[in-house]
Amino acid sequence: MPNKSHIGKSALVTGATSGIGQATAYALADAGAHVLVVGRRRELGEQVVSKIQEAGGTASFYAADMRSTSDINSMVETAVSLFGKLDIAFNNAGIFDRMNDFHTYSDDSWDDMLTVNLTGVFRCMRAEITAMLTTGGGVIINNASTVSHRGSHRAGPAYVAAKHGVLGLTKQAAIQYVHHNIRVNAVSPGPTETPVAAPLISQGPEAVAAALSALNPTGKFISPQAIAQAVVYLTSDVASMVNGSEIVLDGGQLALL
Repeated sequence: MPNKSHIGKSALVTGATSGIGQATAYALADAGAHVLVVGRRRELGEQVVSKIQEAGGTASFYAADMRSTSDINSMVETAVSLFGKLDIAFNNAGIFDRMNDFHTYSDDSWDDMLTVNLTGVFRCMRAEITAMLTTGGGVIINNASTVSHRGSHRAGPAYVAAKHGVLGLTKQAAIQYVHHNIRVNAVSPGPTETPVAAPLISQGPEAVAAALSALNPTGKFISPQAIAQAVVYLTSDVASMVNGSEIVLDGGQLALL
């Protein structure tokens, strides 16, 4: 039986043109939500919208860059204008860099990573909370990471610092707005089957297992659809008492630490 837990709700998803964001846009629409698909790549975003509409859902595309405060504010204003309110926001957009040593890490790399992955999330939350305060509340989910809890041999220092910060923003907003009917939580994925992982995946299951088994006890990538379903759960009424928390999707990675 189809899950229609989100009928009548409105949602926006950033970074929704591929990977985790795309899967979440589909999952929220399948659950009945009206979805604003947000990303920088218009052609891909409109393809996501078309697929949702073909399946009988409601969706629109909005082009926004998480480096731009005006884009972020307009994104939220557009969601409210289209749907009358903002019930759900999934702050998923982010960028990744490979491991760079502290002593060679540039100011430009630091500034760019923090601007998108931390400041961008803060600005999204600020605009979303402002809208939700005027329309009766809502739920915000931030995409953190397992590196919100540890260091990384794969990611650079700015990425790790930003993801720690995202978890902090999640907890801070959760306690500040709980009495305004606004819940704030996070999902923290381990290595995920996104386009970034395509070169490794193309080498086959044995290569994937060899690369991941030291981190993930399953030796497998996390699927974007699994993360999307966690977001659907956290934004549903059955999760009404989940606030300032996170769902870690890592196959047991953090349990090994």
